[in-house]
Amino acid sequence: MDISTNKKKFFLFAFTYSKSNFKGEIKIKLINDYRIDFKSIETIFIEEDNILIPYKLKKIKHKKKTSLTLLIEEIDCELKAQRLVSKKCFLPKKILPERKGNDFYSFQVKDFIVIDINNKKIGSVVEIIEKPIQSLLVVNTSTKEIFIPIHKDIIQSVSHEKKEIKVELPNNFLDLF
Repeated sequence: MDISTNKKKFFLFAFTYSKSNFKGEIKIKLINDYRIDFKSIETIFIEEDNILIPYKLKKIKHKKKTSLTLLIEEIDCELKAQRLVSKKCFLPKKILPERKGNDFYSFQVKDFIVIDINNKKIGSVVEIIEKPIQSLLVVNTSTKEIFIPIHKDIIQSVSHEKKEIKVELPNNFLDLF
């Protein structure tokens, strides 16, 4: 089995959250709407000790819109499945369809400048914290680090050419930090 360590070519798409049965099935929670054709996925990469380990899939069951159940070739019992619970799941970036406009992948906007609706610079994107319920832009301002929810009511526009994200923040939002 090959081990991949170059995470720059991969993106985080899910977290394992439980075993499904005694035969080694794993449930994963999708963290974003990446519009992936999961029927074409043959291998996923699960992070173990900061290394991406490839796992060949036997079958993917669609349970809900935000979660899947995986049957992995190497996982054939409950004990092996339990060792993979609470792990990050990755896929190669090359499988993703291109996104434009306000639609973006988290890894695309690192170092983008965040501005408010009055064109005042807030700061630059340091990272994206991706969680199943609510992902956050981590923005470094001149004085502090703030967290801006990635939500359609907050993100007004994204300019990939200018590397800018325009946001409309609630009143006094910046005072919270």
